[in-house]
Amino acid sequence: MATTAVEFVYDPSTPEFQERIWDVYRTMRDDHPVYFDAAKNQYVLSRFADVWRAVNDWETFSSIVEEAQGFLPQMIYMDPVRHTQLRALVSRAFTPKRIAEVEPLTRGIARGLIDGIAERGRGDAQRDLAMILPSVVIARMIGVPDEHIENFRGWTESFLEIQGPEDYVESLGKCYELFALLLADRRREPADDLMSALLAAEVDGQKLTEEELLGFCFLLVLAGNDTTSSLIGNGLVLLARHPEQRSLLLDDPSRWPGAVEEMLRIESPVQVLPRHAQRDIELHGITIPEGARVMLVWGSANHDDREFAEPERFDVTRSITKHLAFGHGVHYCLGANLARLEARIAFEEWHARFPDYELESPPRRITSIWARAFGSIPMRVP
Repeated sequence: MATTAVEFVYDPSTPEFQERIWDVYRTMRDDHPVYFDAAKNQYVLSRFADVWRAVNDWETFSSIVEEAQGFLPQMIYMDPVRHTQLRALVSRAFTPKRIAEVEPLTRGIARGLIDGIAERGRGDAQRDLAMILPSVVIARMIGVPDEHIENFRGWTESFLEIQGPEDYVESLGKCYELFALLLADRRREPADDLMSALLAAEVDGQKLTEEELLGFCFLLVLAGNDTTSSLIGNGLVLLARHPEQRSLLLDDPSRWPGAVEEMLRIESPVQVLPRHAQRDIELHGITIPEGARVMLVWGSANHDDREFAEPERFDVTRSITKHLAFGHGVHYCLGANLARLEARIAFEEWHARFPDYELESPPRRITSIWARAFGSIPMRVP
């Protein structure tokens, strides 16, 4: 790819971008660390240090962005103080104790799904395991009845390939509509789940509004489905393509937690999220004006050789002290430890049953402006 300012284009909306992603990011980091995307009137930050600084400075880089207008209230599009208040409510469901309690459920679901693949001798690792496991776990935590899980999974999956608001308005409406019915059920008959906890919660003596409740539920099911399914699928493809790394994990299963961090770093499920500049920002000789839209590219930051040695080398023994796959600062992913647990269990159970496996055909990567994920991973197992 040419590296002149005139010719270089960062456009994640094309299928070609997913195939050339690391070259695009490298050029952007080295030659355009503050890239102005004239087509979308936005600035793009791609170096680790710059993204890390921005994500930890919410007063300068606000999360109240134009996307918020298309959704009911969601924490990811709020700043403190309101964000802090609402986050405190949901964080109670993601304590280390609560996450540990989910492990038996997660392992049982994973084994059942893998049993089905074993019977056939082949399967689609994305559609038969990676997509289903986290959707069932988060649905159980929220309180979604089993008969609705597949609907929610289909609706949230459509968000991976969105190009604009017109691509998700129908699925979003269906999610809100069904959650409104489920919340009504929980008002009549509370249970030990997140929906009941949100209904009972108060912030400064005030109950959450119906819009806030629906926004919360949608965010939980979306984040609980898509990002973790992408992590599991990405990881299985990495290990299928790097059998020497797989052997290290088979020889020493205690390496799995570190391997998950490396998968998150090298194939971050969420590649980019927007911010809104609250003041003029001088960076690398360029002024980002107050009011500008700023894109923080986690995926590029996690490949920055200023932070990681040989960043495009997949190494399950790599010592990682920090990365940006889950963001950082006030918006650090609430479900990070749940995602780690689900991925670790999926990999442990898969490799316990299938130490030898291979891709049956090239996996199909989706085209997405924000995600790094596969739509299909045909796998052959012994």
